[in-house]
Amino acid sequence: MKEGYDWKHGGWGGAPKFPSPSHPLFVLRYGVRAKDAEAVKMVLHMCERMAAGGIYDQIGGGFSRYSVDAQWLVPHFEKMLYDNAQLLGLYLDAYLVSGEQRYAEVARDIIRYVLRDMTHPDGGFYSAEDADSEGKEGKFYCWTLAELKALLTPEELKVAVGVFGVTERGNFEDHSDPEPLKNQNVLSLANANLAAQQHAVLASAKAKLFAARSKRVRPHLDDKILSSWNGLFLGALARVGVVLGDDAYIKAAERNLAFLQAKLWDAKTKTLYHRWRDGERDAAQLGEAYAFLLSGVLELYQATLDPKHLDFAIALAESMLAKFYDKADGGFWQSAEGATDLILRIKEDYDGAEPSGNSVAILALLKLGAITDRKDFRDAAEKSLKLFAERLQKMPQAVGYMLVGLDFLLDEPKRVAIAGDVKSAEGIGPVEPFAKTLKPKDGKPTVYLCTGTACQPPTHDAEKVKGMLR
Repeated sequence: MKEGYDWKHGGWGGAPKFPSPSHPLFVLRYGVRAKDAEAVKMVLHMCERMAAGGIYDQIGGGFSRYSVDAQWLVPHFEKMLYDNAQLLGLYLDAYLVSGEQRYAEVARDIIRYVLRDMTHPDGGFYSAEDADSEGKEGKFYCWTLAELKALLTPEELKVAVGVFGVTERGNFEDHSDPEPLKNQNVLSLANANLAAQQHAVLASAKAKLFAARSKRVRPHLDDKILSSWNGLFLGALARVGVVLGDDAYIKAAERNLAFLQAKLWDAKTKTLYHRWRDGERDAAQLGEAYAFLLSGVLELYQATLDPKHLDFAIALAESMLAKFYDKADGGFWQSAEGATDLILRIKEDYDGAEPSGNSVAILALLKLGAITDRKDFRDAAEKSLKLFAERLQKMPQAVGYMLVGLDFLLDEPKRVAIAGDVKSAEGIGPVEPFAKTLKPKDGKPTVYLCTGTACQPPTHDAEKVKGMLR
């Protein structure tokens, strides 16, 4: 991974360049675990360069699917929910590792974008927005210098032109279009120092540009709601909510899960459907839908400790194992047994633009196994990793997310148990038996930090807990 890293522009590969978030996710985790400062620096550099590029919507938040060049400047303007879900988690990790607020701000901007433009009135998240509007690629997002002159004060114009690198000629022309728009500028953060120095003026200019852009014809919205991609986003949303201390994000994640349970989950048969639109759902059974939603629900449980989320996670995991797990050889089939529209069943293992269903299932089952002490969850995950052992050894760069699962298996996780008066809560649900033996001290809620069954001395002091976790 280090040999292939682009130190000039950030990320991996040349043009077109994809974020492929499983790569930096793994490298950052490895860097922290192994105290490898260069690995950490690579990922923070990538996050900084992407957020400065045109692949990131400088006015409205959110990331496009990929960059047509190597420097993240001109995107293919399509925005996908699954990209923004994974990048939301990555920028939160970058913030946690670096302590730099700019990464947290990108995370908040992604959330603002999705909740504003990609959310059904009842809480489901839509799939994508197209690249073009009125038949022109990027027309919604690009600007001419003349348009900026008409909208901004002289001071705002000077700052906006300097910060975003706007020129008379522009930096983007759609060569596939026989009649391309001329003098179009994709906005990027060309001058970060000026942006910092003129923060208030820039904020005023951006607000005017956002208001003007909102009157344009928007790209087409792909308003189908997929349980898989929704699972990715609700999990990242819940984690951001608890790390940044914003209950509104947790509430949005809860609302999203309630939507999925109402529209795409059949509690009687423990069946998760994949696609919903305008009151209609499909009949497709996809392993990745179960895996991605299980992963998201586990994040929501860890953010809220609401036992009903743990109950639902267990139901999803049991159903996923029953429908998709290969008991003989390990691994998860992409489709359920008996699917009539497929020539053969496959086990996907490539962590590319999206992580594979197998990689996500493995990590989710290992986490759920640790929380509940369920041997069947751990065993299925371990057997699946063994199935992909050759792939992990010979082509590790293709299975970055699966390596995160392997890392979790090899290093027993630390976990925090909070002991209190069970009567004052809804009950603690089906957690591991050992956790239930931990009692509150002095009649107060008490925190235990444990590895396996070995725990540090219990404490009531929040600052002590933070120190122990560090």
